[in-house]
Amino acid sequence: MEIHHPDGPIHSKKAFVVHMLTVVLGILIALGLEAIVQWAHHRVLVREARTNIAAEIEKNKATVEKAGATIPRTEEELKAIIAAMQQLEEGREFGGELRFGFTNYSLPSTAWKTAASSGAVTYMDYDELTRYTAVYDLQQDFLNRQHEEFRALTELSRLPGLLDQDAKKVPADQFRQMEDAATRALFVETTLQEMAKVLARQYKELPAK
Repeated sequence: MEIHHPDGPIHSKKAFVVHMLTVVLGILIALGLEAIVQWAHHRVLVREARTNIAAEIEKNKATVEKAGATIPRTEEELKAIIAAMQQLEEGREFGGELRFGFTNYSLPSTAWKTAASSGAVTYMDYDELTRYTAVYDLQQDFLNRQHEEFRALTELSRLPGLLDQDAKKVPADQFRQMEDAATRALFVETTLQEMAKVLARQYKELPAK
């Protein structure tokens, strides 16, 4: 914004007042237009952020629904391992089949992080921002829990080798270690199931795409 000097000398108070009013009015108009431009920019920024977050949340919601459907099966597999290990610890024979595996459920937060880095979150309503924060924090907890389960299942990777041996020659404490690993993994699976239920409720409270 530029302020120009009058074309000629000011010879009266009236001319001076008129000139000052013109200058002040010009400044106010310029500031008002700038504010309107900034307001419009912020609205576009928030609208794009909401659209991207909604799309990201929709994908994560589908992933959580899938997890909620498959976790019970994993829980049953772990319970079977625990029961089998207890049986072997007591010196009884086990002739069944045991299965276990790890499914990694990815819950991206790229859109949320982008909204935060661009400053879009600062122009969102407090309640809306609170809901987004709660969802993404819980998603991160969900991912962290998966890491705990992965470590427990890594220990169970020794299980096939133990079952290939003569159970009577395997020390009972080795079966107990497998039981402990399966118990930890089962606890994590149960926690993930509860987290999935809470996430499902929180997803419904978020703005629609």
